[in-house]
Amino acid sequence: MKHIRSVLILFLLFPFQVVDTHSRPPLLFSAETLDPKSFQGIGEADPKRKESFPTYWGANALTQEDREVQGLKVTIFSLEGGAWIQHKKVKLGANRIEVFGKEAYKAFLKNGVHIEDQENGTVMRAGVGEYDKYSEMVYIKERPRLTFRDKTGKTTVISAKQIDRELNTKITKLHGGVIVNHPEITIFCAEAVFNESEHLITTDPNPILLSKSRYLSGKKLSFYTNESRILLEENTVLFQTSEETKKDTNGEEKKETILTTLKGDKIESKPNEENDRTVTISGNATVLRKDLKIISDTIESVGKDSRIIKARKNIKVHDRENNLMLSGNIFDFFRNEDYMHLTEDGKMEFLEKNSDKVTSTITAQEFERFMDKKETVIRGDIRINSRSTEAQGEYATYFENEESMLLEGNPRINRAGKILRAGKIVFYPRDGRSILTEGVHLGN
Repeated sequence: MKHIRSVLILFLLFPFQVVDTHSRPPLLFSAETLDPKSFQGIGEADPKRKESFPTYWGANALTQEDREVQGLKVTIFSLEGGAWIQHKKVKLGANRIEVFGKEAYKAFLKNGVHIEDQENGTVMRAGVGEYDKYSEMVYIKERPRLTFRDKTGKTTVISAKQIDRELNTKITKLHGGVIVNHPEITIFCAEAVFNESEHLITTDPNPILLSKSRYLSGKKLSFYTNESRILLEENTVLFQTSEETKKDTNGEEKKETILTTLKGDKIESKPNEENDRTVTISGNATVLRKDLKIISDTIESVGKDSRIIKARKNIKVHDRENNLMLSGNIFDFFRNEDYMHLTEDGKMEFLEKNSDKVTSTITAQEFERFMDKKETVIRGDIRINSRSTEAQGEYATYFENEESMLLEGNPRINRAGKILRAGKIVFYPRDGRSILTEGVHLGN
């Protein structure tokens, strides 16, 4: 009985406890704040590596264990709750991070990955990530995206299936379903490289670019983010729609959506001094509109709706509506004003309606077309060549509706070696007819 009483006393004083050998150690709390105690550590430098450097890390909770990785015993630090790693001027954060080795040579980031380059403000986010200290690389997956702001304050967001960033060179490689969202343009491609030091994004072949009312494509793309400049090379094409006001046959105005196509060996798009978007096409440059085709060595389109088109060198302008071909070396088209200006070796050719056969040719120093009035004013050393007539003058006006031309300024006609002069000559370039008025006389 006495023995039983002793056992009972021991039981009451020292009750049995069930010990769970797999339970994690409890979080440590600060006696002053009752908040989880923060842990900080340092990834030691590896003496075997000349380029080695310390890496700092920290979190609200720390678990340490030894594992066998590829046949080697490795110490792993599991960081939880506001976990972070500081790699030089880059801070990597996540809800949970596993740090490999005392020198922190590798780390795996899980849930809510947030990486910030503190030197230039570039930010990366993803679901999971992998960090390699000695290659200075970070790889992120699960809806990864990269955000940066250029010197003008515009923000660009890039997304892909996987993003690999070289922390030392600041070169980022984007893989699979790449989308570059810029305030002025969106780029779609399979692969891309962002060279941050050069503010340059390059893509794999055949990217697609979309902006308001514009579609661009080409084999090679370079996007200079700080300048908002786009360079497309090889098999380049730009499609653009614009709403324009036209007059019908009754003179009533109506709005019409017009498609303009620009293509050439190279297309460059950038803002000009007035911050207006300018597109320059070089090498086999071509502009196609409903009734107009422009070919030149270089063509420049100004404005989001190409309201101004400038062409330089070896220009050919085919007006299919009026069966006219203009050529020269300096050409400007102001669409909103319905005005064309052509100079430097300027020439106008009249074509047959059912073919491209030339009926008459006019050369002069300057051509001005007022498309709303359907008139062309021609100035300076005018020379007309048709099937049976040669004419000269200093000033002329071509009326498109009547298909007639009024030649003035000492006008004269050469027929079979005879010079006929008059105050005015009315010339019909389609059939070569002419009418001389006001003081007609024969003379050299």
